[in-house]
Amino acid sequence: MKHIKLPFILLFLLFGQLKASPFNGEFKTVLDSDHSPVFLTTEIIRDQLFLNIPQKLLDQPMLFNCFKGMTNSYMQIAWARHRDNIILKALSVPSTSGVILPVVTDRALMDNVLAIFPMEQQQDESRGYRIDVTDLILNKIVEWPQYLGVSFGPSIPNISFVEDSKDRDNEVIIKIRRGMVSKKEKVSFPMYFSFSTLPEPMKSRTHDYRMGYYSEDLYGIRHGIHPDGTHNSRANIRRWRLIKKYKDNSSSVPFKPITFLLSPEIPKKWRPYVKAGIEEWLPALEAAGFKDAIRVIETDSLSEWDKFSINTNIVYWGQKRYFRDYEQNEYGGTIGCVIDDRTGEILKADIFLNASRETLEERYFIRAAPLDKRARSFPFPDDLTGRLFQGLTAHETGHALGLKDGNFGEYSYGVDQVTDPNWLTTMGHTPSVMNYTRHNNIPQPKDNIPPNLLIPKVGPTDLYSIRWGYQEFPSGTTKEEESQLLETMIRLQDSFPWYRFNETRFEDIGPAKTDEVVETNDPVRSTSMALRNVERAIAMIPSATSNETGNARLFRLYNKSVNLWYDHMKHVASVIGGYDLQYQALDQPGNMFDPIAWSKQEEAIDFLVQNAFHPPKWLTDPDFMVKVKYTTFPDKVSEYQIKLMTELLLAPRFKRLEYMEGLMDNKLLEQFLVRVQEGLFQNLDNEKDISPRIQELQKAYIERLGAILDIEISVYNSDAQLTDYTDYAKGLLAERLLELKTKLEKNVNKGRRTEVNGHWLLCLQKINTILP
Repeated sequence: MKHIKLPFILLFLLFGQLKASPFNGEFKTVLDSDHSPVFLTTEIIRDQLFLNIPQKLLDQPMLFNCFKGMTNSYMQIAWARHRDNIILKALSVPSTSGVILPVVTDRALMDNVLAIFPMEQQQDESRGYRIDVTDLILNKIVEWPQYLGVSFGPSIPNISFVEDSKDRDNEVIIKIRRGMVSKKEKVSFPMYFSFSTLPEPMKSRTHDYRMGYYSEDLYGIRHGIHPDGTHNSRANIRRWRLIKKYKDNSSSVPFKPITFLLSPEIPKKWRPYVKAGIEEWLPALEAAGFKDAIRVIETDSLSEWDKFSINTNIVYWGQKRYFRDYEQNEYGGTIGCVIDDRTGEILKADIFLNASRETLEERYFIRAAPLDKRARSFPFPDDLTGRLFQGLTAHETGHALGLKDGNFGEYSYGVDQVTDPNWLTTMGHTPSVMNYTRHNNIPQPKDNIPPNLLIPKVGPTDLYSIRWGYQEFPSGTTKEEESQLLETMIRLQDSFPWYRFNETRFEDIGPAKTDEVVETNDPVRSTSMALRNVERAIAMIPSATSNETGNARLFRLYNKSVNLWYDHMKHVASVIGGYDLQYQALDQPGNMFDPIAWSKQEEAIDFLVQNAFHPPKWLTDPDFMVKVKYTTFPDKVSEYQIKLMTELLLAPRFKRLEYMEGLMDNKLLEQFLVRVQEGLFQNLDNEKDISPRIQELQKAYIERLGAILDIEISVYNSDAQLTDYTDYAKGLLAERLLELKTKLEKNVNKGRRTEVNGHWLLCLQKINTILP
């Protein structure tokens, strides 16, 4: 029988030790021309995980990836030999932007040794080296060395084990169960690690703060240092490697389209809408010169090895939607990306659609029920709910293509435009689906806007952004010429304000930096119109929830309506001390920050006094509350009133007004404070509004002024000065308290009702504890 055994031995030596997949019985180890593996291979022997490293891969950069639930992290590593050991190094990555990544502040920019492994056995030179990586995978890695990466704490050895592994063409994937403590309980959590090859570096595109792209190292650009977002940093943008198949054509299919697999968990009735949301970006990529650049594939089965492969992009149906009461969560979706930090190339982008049907429908109800008859009872018809899932998917796909959340062209449309069907058909009610504008609630029922025009969609600014990020240039274009062409595209923002981008984070320095509402160039007028629809929506809550056996949805809809009212108030408040803004190069015409006319700011103050300090009954005490409420607690309107009042008195707003005083030659801060206080205490003379709610707000106002006067100025710390109040501002606030004290002293004990007089006495007592 020796003549029978010999071929099997030869096959074993030629092809290496092969493993059968537990899922489909496939055998696969890719070999080079000299019959040696071209990439790493794995073996599990008596619960130990061994890694075989071909000698040709030593000192070659590759990716080390970790996937834990919806969280993923990655770093570039290399294997090196040192005497009889194999060393695993985390590499510092030289980016083509001219920096070393990752950006760190607490250690030098250098390669870091993660682990040292004794070689288990040295095979022949073609086979490379074998090491035992079990302890590394199960126990050693506690904090993933990447900002906001995977963190899982110390392992629990007796419930940690290697479950399986899979060798593929250019990667190995390892599945483990890692014991850890989660919420004070011991759990054995499934995790996946992988090692994968890096492609040849692609041509990068330089990051520009005027365009809304993520950088290759998401947190390497430290916006906290420059809160206005106008400081450019050396970086590359994130984008896919798209290369025209027919280079000379203005529009060509790419060699490799971006492909998304729809997870089998996505219900079949929603798949067409999810697919349509992804494909909303096809025209944008075609505008950049790439035809049919996105493929969406439905799947009825998907192996775990495909899910955690560097070569697949999965659209997941987030499991959190099945948690009890998850419909209260407002988060719509997330993405998980793997990036080649050298160039910004997106290697993998998974999309997680987390929002429940209830969340999307309720968000739409409070904005659009007065304008869309389909949205007046729950559940919505499938075609409407599907369209809401489509909008959510379109937004998350924008992230998967490299675009940030932010403000894209907000505050550039006119009120008449967002109520015009012709404009809405072409331009939408928001220039970009990446805005947090939500649904259009400015048109009135009489405008008869088709309901399909109320939901955000990929808009003109999205086409512009993708064209700037992905468009190729003719052969022979020099780097300088390419930079000039890209700059010319950016300068279109001078003529088309809806192309402008600014960061959402930090302070709302104007209406162009607010979220959750439809921004227009006339915030007071558009908010007045939107609030009429909020009133109508609140009136519809009882009929919309009449088939419910409990009152949970009724309270959710009411609370979300109050929250929407607050968001509208914040949009108006952003006008006060607010600017029109355009991120610019220094040689562009005009200013980055143009103060909004004081007359507009005064209009905003008066609007807030009337609508925020003295809100209408339809908001504070809708008729249906008598049926379901037995106490004044909780009072969401009062909570938001106090929050808004506190935000009006924040130091950054004061500093903006102080700066404007030099530009406008006017005492703006004093005028602002006088109007706010007079509006807040207008019932001192007429007792028109003496509700407990206004009394709480007045007392909170006095306490806030006292707290501000107690803050010491950080004269030796320029960064801390942002939240400090100047002596000038404090003097004006002290003046307001003195004036209020004088008025209170004149009004107490003047035949007022007992409870009203008592309130004024408490206010006076509070002022006397503040002022010497």
